[in-house]
Amino acid sequence: MDRSVLLACMPWMAILVASFCVLFLIARANRARIKPRRLLRLHADQRGAVQSLSFVLTLPIFIMVMMLIVQVSQLMIGQIVVEYAAFAAARAATVWIPADAGGGYEEENCISSFFVDVEASDQTTPILDEDSPGYGPAEGGVTYRIVPEGPKYAKITSAAVMACMSISPSRDVGATLNDTGSDAADILYRTYTAMAPGSDSARALAGRIRNKLAYSMENTSVEIRFYHPNSEPPLGITYLIPPDADEFRYNELGWQDQITVTVRHNLALLPGPGRLLARSSEGIADQGTVYVYPLSASATIGNEGEKSVIPYVYQTY
Repeated sequence: MDRSVLLACMPWMAILVASFCVLFLIARANRARIKPRRLLRLHADQRGAVQSLSFVLTLPIFIMVMMLIVQVSQLMIGQIVVEYAAFAAARAATVWIPADAGGGYEEENCISSFFVDVEASDQTTPILDEDSPGYGPAEGGVTYRIVPEGPKYAKITSAAVMACMSISPSRDVGATLNDTGSDAADILYRTYTAMAPGSDSARALAGRIRNKLAYSMENTSVEIRFYHPNSEPPLGITYLIPPDADEFRYNELGWQDQITVTVRHNLALLPGPGRLLARSSEGIADQGTVYVYPLSASATIGNEGEKSVIPYVYQTY
């Protein structure tokens, strides 16, 4: 995770260094020198001052570069938070998928439904013909993509949404909450005020929490994939598995399959730098009330399901 964070932040670190270099060149062009004693005398001086022409001319450029530095810093922080959100969602997946969600549908190690990810590389389709010499356990495997539905998917998504709340704007940008989101916002508000008793007097606190949660829910998406090796029986072949077979259920994952969660979040930019960067970057989109930049990260963790007491063996179909 640390390596992926550093690689993702390298372009923004380069822009940050370049911005400081521009500030240094502006200071050198104005023959500015750092003199601590003069700064101390200036701080203690209570008399008025005269704005020079050079200061007036360089102030807009200085402010623009400073805002750019702040925006790039927020982008770097946003990338780190999205990396953490991917880890949190992957960790939630390894906890919730082996659990029983109730209702007799998403049981232990089961998910709503999934399909073969045709965009994945290194796919090795298992051989289902029992007369073939390659039938049975083999090398390689197949990558599946989980359909975004069901209570387990909702729990995994909520982990990413909660993590991305910290980089979501607290001002009202037009995002709305559904009934589930409103209940979650009320719980967050009560939890926050319970941990910080003096904060319940802030009238804007509840609204800011609702705004951050609403934006995060509308601008955070999750994709879940898992890799199933061919050393175990294939998945999703309900027409081949007898009803009384003690094998994988049609919506069951392997007990130690690798689960990969990809989180995408539209980071809200500052109004000024966002409008400026949108003119030179194709990735920045205008949502009407805010400019956003897409960030993404992935995390892979092994499934923590328990191995069945019944051996997983290939059946004769």
